[in-house]
Amino acid sequence: MEIEKITILYVDDEQNNLISFKSNFRKLYDVHTAGTVEEAMNILRKNEIHVILTDQKMPGTTGVQFLESIIKEHPFPVRMIITGYADMDSVIQSINKGEVYRYILKPFDINELKLIIDSAYDLYLFRKTSDEKVTRYKHLFDSSSACVFIIDQHGSFMEMNTYGLNLFKIKQEDIRHYELLSFFIDPEQYKKLYGNLIISEAVIDLPLKLKTLNKEIIEVLFSASKMSMKGNQFVFQGMMRDITRQKEIENLMIRTIIETQEVERSRFSKNLHDGVGSMLAAIKLQLYVLTNEDHTLKNNPQLPAIVEGLNSTIVEIRNICFNITPITLELMGLPSAIEDLTSQYESSSLIKFDYSVPDHFPKLHTQLELAIFRVIQEFINNSMTHGKANKIKIGLAGESNKIKLVLKDNGLGFDINSYRAGLGIKNIKSRVRSFNGELIIRSELMVGTEFELTWPVIVPEQMST
Repeated sequence: MEIEKITILYVDDEQNNLISFKSNFRKLYDVHTAGTVEEAMNILRKNEIHVILTDQKMPGTTGVQFLESIIKEHPFPVRMIITGYADMDSVIQSINKGEVYRYILKPFDINELKLIIDSAYDLYLFRKTSDEKVTRYKHLFDSSSACVFIIDQHGSFMEMNTYGLNLFKIKQEDIRHYELLSFFIDPEQYKKLYGNLIISEAVIDLPLKLKTLNKEIIEVLFSASKMSMKGNQFVFQGMMRDITRQKEIENLMIRTIIETQEVERSRFSKNLHDGVGSMLAAIKLQLYVLTNEDHTLKNNPQLPAIVEGLNSTIVEIRNICFNITPITLELMGLPSAIEDLTSQYESSSLIKFDYSVPDHFPKLHTQLELAIFRVIQEFINNSMTHGKANKIKIGLAGESNKIKLVLKDNGLGFDINSYRAGLGIKNIKSRVRSFNGELIIRSELMVGTEFELTWPVIVPEQMST
């Protein structure tokens, strides 16, 4: 229904102010005035008021107290304070308690106040229309098995269904106090999402990691689209589907596949070590016995080369077995296994390592330690083979609830904006993802590559599979 005039309620305990206000604005608006809070409440009950302006300093009840008292029964009128005293406490109270749209100082400019009132009326229409739409689709809201919401053009929540309230641990009466940004772990990710919404007016099934009010991490598929309202106002209506459990199942499947591969690696390594390795050790022993019994054979000039070749082969098999199944990891833990790994590479190539790990690094679940070890192993191989690096920095840190690993080389690098992940990086991403970790890749041509990885701490007793 179209409204011919904006309806205003002005509350002030000074009669002269009421007369002056009405004389200035009665030709433009439908103006109601009240000298007391009781009169104002009576006017609100009998009339559809669009904009409320009230003096702050009134006897008995302040303007903020009055505005706060009417929010529940009269949620749509846009509320403003007009006063000659601009103390900061009153401003804060008016924003937090009275949900005040503007705080206007006396004496005010009539033309400027007119612009403010017109803008406030647009907001009133926006509130009213949005509420009507929410009411119309209330059944859809409440019956949906996903978080259905409406946010205004600034990202503040206007409405959320019961499923969403439970998901984010919010009370219905508090929903308008929160912004979409409140639930983002990374503010930069929110800025990018909001920018896409403004430009393209829609986002479909964007995977996001968010946090609830009690700091739980949830994964959702986010969809939203722009919905124009009257005037210049618009909102975004959207849906978030909780895929946390689905991701957990996917990660469990990845861990199971990786674990199966590791069991096969272990079996192959054991067969190689116990089979071929033992046979070579027996041949070496027999050779010593023969040379001790036959002095002619002992003086043969080819013998040292044969023994050296045999020793090299045995060492190479041991190295292969270590790479396939790092026994040090099982016996001594992750820091010692990494030290052995770097020592092995340094002894067999020209590459140098800068490795740092804090004292008393926590003992982690075996599968997580193995995943971190394999990531480091893969990074080293990529740096040497593709990056042609000769220096690699490995930094491992364990905090109360997070493991952080930084890997950096001085290799050829690559263009981060155009690269296609190879098998090595895909393997790393799978291992990181399977334990709810995160990977940030930085690289610059002819400078080098850096991986920053984080995992939540998982100690041995926390995971059974």
